[in-house]
Amino acid sequence: MNELNFKLNGFHCESCVKVSTMKIKKIKGVESLSIGSDGTSNLSSSSPVTLEDIALALDGLGYTVTSA
Repeated sequence: MNELNFKLNGFHCESCVKVSTMKIKKIKGVESLSIGSDGTSNLSSSSPVTLEDIALALDGLGYTVTSA
């Protein structure tokens, strides 16, 4: 199991959390995901997932990804 802690920036409301959760869960191998309203996030996956993978999944939504 691979774990990744990261921070999502640019959230304005609870819908931001819901949309980003939906997009990130579509990344191949993602098994669990937790995103707080402040953007603090944790992901578990069966295969390696990078910050770049997350950024690509969120492309065009206005959010940025940084390491935690």
